[in-house]
Amino acid sequence: MNGILICFVIGATLFHFFRDLPGLGWLTLLVPMIILWRYQWSRPLSALLAGAGWSLLFATYMLQQQLPADMEREDFVLKGVVESLPARQGRLSRFKVRVNELLDARGIPLDLSHLQISWFGAKETVRVGDTWQLKVRLKRPRGMQNPAGFDYERWLFSQGVQAKGYVRAWSGNRVLSTEPGTAWMDRLRQTIARLIDQHTAQPVAAALLKALSVGDKRGIGPAEWRVFSLTGTNHLIAISGLHVGIVAGWLLLLGQWGWCRSERLTLKLPALKAGAFMALIGALIYAGLAGFSLPTQRALLMLLTTLGSIVLGRRIQPARSLVLALFLVVLLDPVATLSAGFWLSFGAVAVIMWSVGGRIMPWQGWRQGVRVQWFVTLGLLPILLLFFGRASLLSPVVNLIMVPWFTLVLVPLVLAGLPLLLIPAAAGWWFWLLGLISGYTYQFLVWFSSLPFALMELPDVTNWLWGAAIVGSLLWMMPGGMPGRALGVWLFVPIFLSPPERPHEGDLWFTLLDVGQGLACVIETSDHLLIYDTGPANDSGFSTAETVLLPFLRAQGYDKIDRLLLSNGDRDHAGGYSWLKEALPIGDVLAGEPERAQYADACLAGESWSWDGVTFKLLHPQVKDSFQRSNDQSCVLLITLGDWRILLPGDIEKAGEKHLLERYPDALKSQILVAPHHGSATSSTAPFVTAIDPEWVLFSTGYKNSYGFPKDEVVQRWQAGGAVILNTAETGAIQLRLSPYQTELKPRLYRELNKRYWSDRNNEK
Repeated sequence: MNGILICFVIGATLFHFFRDLPGLGWLTLLVPMIILWRYQWSRPLSALLAGAGWSLLFATYMLQQQLPADMEREDFVLKGVVESLPARQGRLSRFKVRVNELLDARGIPLDLSHLQISWFGAKETVRVGDTWQLKVRLKRPRGMQNPAGFDYERWLFSQGVQAKGYVRAWSGNRVLSTEPGTAWMDRLRQTIARLIDQHTAQPVAAALLKALSVGDKRGIGPAEWRVFSLTGTNHLIAISGLHVGIVAGWLLLLGQWGWCRSERLTLKLPALKAGAFMALIGALIYAGLAGFSLPTQRALLMLLTTLGSIVLGRRIQPARSLVLALFLVVLLDPVATLSAGFWLSFGAVAVIMWSVGGRIMPWQGWRQGVRVQWFVTLGLLPILLLFFGRASLLSPVVNLIMVPWFTLVLVPLVLAGLPLLLIPAAAGWWFWLLGLISGYTYQFLVWFSSLPFALMELPDVTNWLWGAAIVGSLLWMMPGGMPGRALGVWLFVPIFLSPPERPHEGDLWFTLLDVGQGLACVIETSDHLLIYDTGPANDSGFSTAETVLLPFLRAQGYDKIDRLLLSNGDRDHAGGYSWLKEALPIGDVLAGEPERAQYADACLAGESWSWDGVTFKLLHPQVKDSFQRSNDQSCVLLITLGDWRILLPGDIEKAGEKHLLERYPDALKSQILVAPHHGSATSSTAPFVTAIDPEWVLFSTGYKNSYGFPKDEVVQRWQAGGAVILNTAETGAIQLRLSPYQTELKPRLYRELNKRYWSDRNNEK
């Protein structure tokens, strides 16, 4: 039976690799499999097809519920219930809404049920469970598409988000009801989080306590997550399967001990069954406080099968419990397998079971704990590297200390303090003590994370190497003496020895990253790296340098930047500079507006250099240039490789273009151009278009951006000259690989290369 259930999960998972959504007609394949079910040999294949068919039904329904393409950027009147804890960053709040009613401008209802809403400058506190009336502008679920980094579009789909949007200014925006209704548990979570904030002075300590008590990770910033990643303690920070298991274990012991104190109770019900029942109830409540996240769902389902069997007087093997939980999670939510957390959660439990019960002569005591940590690290290493490109080398050591500390001290103290929140005086001193303890715990992790060998990072490697690494880790974890075990090491090693792909001598790789409404270009030669602009950042702390540019550079295996050019000081071009200079060493920085960029020198016309057969020349601005608009101070770069020329003009507008035409009347012609100022109406003048005469024009814009870039008349102007238009909002990252003797160009469009069925509808025009 275990094999059949696993085949169902495999089928449901493999379905998500489809580039296009198959028609429901494919379900007819199940008919002969049902007929053949009585034959043992057909059952694994039948289960595989059943899993894929279940995912097909689920995905078809989800995609049919998304916002229609022709209704994007329209205003709607929304009446709905806030169904997630609002995340607040500065003046920006983000939350999910369960729709009660959604009307367009004509009063016609639209059948959507789950939206993700952003609200900038909300004057009232938004609480989970509140019912609001809001005017919102919606777009379909969509995210930036780049090699490496977080796939936001996939995440939106897996969360069941049917549209995302933001609140518009309107006199009718108001709360309709503050009764939490069915969201009472989430309202309790928000109240507990607010009280912990009130009683804990240190923000980091408060964030850690909120994460452990109610699974609220909103207060944990990028810097803190980096510490937890470097030490391999992410799984300890928010309520996970481990924490649910901790609570269940404590309640099982305490319930059994307390029940044994009464002879009458023991005669009515065995103490072990009573303790198991209490453990199940406590685990259910604690998982509710975590918002029933995926890891807690897995833990609950496993506890239901293991402790439930005790209550019912039946015995079930741990492996069967794990497989049943795996099957039920996928049955309830087939897209759960799109999450890295799914594989890490179930993978960790499987590895622990293997390390404890899969050996011929398992050790006991602290030695067993060391072995478990070693096995978990080795077993999850391929998954961590595959999903994130990095893994902690300190994880076994740190977790050997932190798991008992969290299990025996921190989590029990946090949970014991929750009832005290009803008594402000008692809560004050208790959470002062907890703040002190959690603060020192965090500082301990900070010290470990500062060690120079804390993190292992790998560049992208081919899929077959990942497959070999996973097989290798499984072989290496086999019991000692098993044939083929030593082969595991040799299968695992190649992912560490495979060098990152680089341009050949004399070649050039140019990548225009998809950073939304902004600009970030990566120029690679055989031995050098140039970055032109860093992408946008905003007041909420979000930066595409962190989420897009740095992951791309790490995936390419770079640990330094030879030169950084900041075309201008605007946030959409230089917003990620602070992130970038903290993350990687930079040889030198040149900027069109050096006064707006720390440690930057002026970008001045006339400077040129040559790297590995590629020539770079700065064309603008000159020393004495003075423009009314700061955009016209943009640093303009011309890249030459044989007969290929790439022009990067930054944000120059009419005045800047006129200046370039006067200085270089016959020397601007380029085959490839990144359109000035994202295709605004104040740029790409007719004389400039004629002078450049490009074959390819690349636009870097945000999807359905509020500026309307690129403007239709600008696009038509370039097209009239015969140029092919590419826009990152439609194509994702654009990669060009050039060699001196190349005559034709075939861009690599990441949205097409990475296409999956859930992004298929997003490409409709």
